Amino acid sequence: MKPASGSRPLAIRIFAAAFLFSALIAYLDGLGNIPTYQALLRANVPEIAWSQDAVIVTLSARLSIALIPIALVWLTAANFARWMVTVLALGKLINVPEAVQIVAQGDRIDPAWAASLTLGLLAVAMLFTPASNRWFAHKGEVDPAVFE
Repeated sequence: MKPASGSRPLAIRIFAAAFLFSALIAYLDGLGNIPTYQALLRANVPEIAWSQDAVIVTLSARLSIALIPIALVWLTAANFARWMVTVLALGKLINVPEAVQIVAQGDRIDPAWAASLTLGLLAVAMLFTPASNRWFAHKGEVDPAVFE
């Protein structure tokens, strides 16, 4: 892949910041609530013995995985990274109906989860703005038809 050149459009910068903060919030929330996260993982994947170390490794892996599309978009203007981020965000949307039901019952949803989801969706939206479309179409190169 050829490195992208030129300045990044504002939408790409917002994407990178929003997606990074979304991943950081999820990571820090998990680190702050290891026993809760451990119980969640045990309930969802009982085949694995979820020690605290395994939970920390899982959280770190999730953070690292989130950094990959940021690097691909920022450094190479890789179009497939845009779709990868979109698919990852759609995976998060699966939990929205459950969150709406929780709120409708008068309970609270986790603010870190809500913030992470909101930032993730903002990041996806930024990847489909006209400026981002031009960025991906020209692979980050300066469009010779545009004069500054």
